[in-house]
Amino acid sequence: MKRIIITLFALSVAFMTSSASLTKEQTEALNDKIKDYDYVGVFSENRALVTKDNKSGFINKSGEVVIPLQFENVKREGKFRNGLWCDESVGVIDSMGNRVVPEGKVIRIDRLPSCYEPAWRINECSYFKPVDIIQIETEPGKKVTYCFEYGKLLFTMDNDWPVVNNLTGEVLSITKKGKKIYLGVEELKKQGFQDLSYHCLSREARECLVMKKDGKCGVVDMNFNVVCPFNIEGIREYIDGTVLYNECFIFDSEFGRQVFPLTTTIYRNNKILADKLCDVAHVYGKYLFFDGNSNPSSEFEDLASKNGIQIPESAKQKKLYTLDGKEVNPMIIPVGQNRLRLVVKNDISLWMYEDAKGNAIIEEPLELQSRTAFGKRIIRAASAESQSKLSHICIDVVTGDTAWIPEVHPIFDYLGAGILKFSDLSKYHALPLFQYLPLHDYDVTNSPKDNELNVKFMRNQDYENKIYMIKNVETGVEKEFKEISSFSDELLRVKYNDRWYFLNDRGEGIK
Repeated sequence: MKRIIITLFALSVAFMTSSASLTKEQTEALNDKIKDYDYVGVFSENRALVTKDNKSGFINKSGEVVIPLQFENVKREGKFRNGLWCDESVGVIDSMGNRVVPEGKVIRIDRLPSCYEPAWRINECSYFKPVDIIQIETEPGKKVTYCFEYGKLLFTMDNDWPVVNNLTGEVLSITKKGKKIYLGVEELKKQGFQDLSYHCLSREARECLVMKKDGKCGVVDMNFNVVCPFNIEGIREYIDGTVLYNECFIFDSEFGRQVFPLTTTIYRNNKILADKLCDVAHVYGKYLFFDGNSNPSSEFEDLASKNGIQIPESAKQKKLYTLDGKEVNPMIIPVGQNRLRLVVKNDISLWMYEDAKGNAIIEEPLELQSRTAFGKRIIRAASAESQSKLSHICIDVVTGDTAWIPEVHPIFDYLGAGILKFSDLSKYHALPLFQYLPLHDYDVTNSPKDNELNVKFMRNQDYENKIYMIKNVETGVEKEFKEISSFSDELLRVKYNDRWYFLNDRGEGIK
């Protein structure tokens, strides 16, 4: 049976967190104190949820009970963040167990970013504001919404729900007579706004929201200033002041709706910069590439014909534009001191990676698979040659550095977030073997003080099996575990012989 090998050992690196982890004796003492609990959660902000006989409370890293076991039917995945803990059956308490919102039936809890968001959210967005929104029913029909930011109460709102940008944690507001007024969903509906959208934003437009009014789309910033007038039929994406708008849809009777947008228009400052471009648009760094197909499939042509639409020649052409709408010809994307140059084979768009003089750095043509959401910092690519070993290539669009990283490898997130640099990788292992690169399941629900990754642990992952081997680096002894959790607050929670333990950064803690 394949195994997931998790090797724990300390690395002396600049970006390691400064707090000291528990010693072997301290970790063993902690584990001795938690042995009788039915459930033990991971630590966050020096608090871990513990449960005994369906009563839950919290302990600190010394194993002392700091919030008595008094809560029933608690959801076990809850963690402290910014001094607050939220649970539907309990409400909201601070780190000493004091209630911070009045008693009432908790209807809804939103935490942004949620525990399901990727690791790069906070790390990339230094201005990200972790927001906690709790709505309670104080009496039948009467609701109160509480909005916290970094654990501080911002405002309350009766019978409404604030509009929050999911990419930033920013709450939509206006300023009247020097006072900030936060806007809710119902209030915006009264003003005629519909279809409040978040998905239409690029990662570089985090401070804005795409909204619709009177059937037309526009963009507002988080102070409700209009940055793109409400006169566009539909916004596909908003990128640094540039709007991509899909038009000329084909109606497919099989789906009973409009599908397959034929063309895209580029708007900037309310002006059309280019139109009737191919719908398939990719963002590579600061460039828009429209991958027109000069030989559309007959099925696609038939659908267009049934709708009485002829695919325009401009939509069949490959085009490269800067974000301000200037066409680039010849199609060359600068990448650091190097460049990506378009080459077309059998109507397939491929790119040669060259130095500034046109000398090939990678001999084989590449397919650009995607750009990342990390400030468009990294482009993924792969060789177009079927037998090539050059798969999963990553190109840093700022420096031009390259590295081979498997597609699902979490180290990619850290490179994209700027936590690691390509040049850092050689410190750990000779390229291109990445199975021993530092990894860490970073918990985005931790407070900003924990915003640096602790990369003391190294992991080789096989997601298909649930057997884990953890090696004590000091002794070389390996133990088998059925379950492990995210490393948090300098401790890794594991399940061994049907009970919970914590290990420090040297794999110590189990006698």
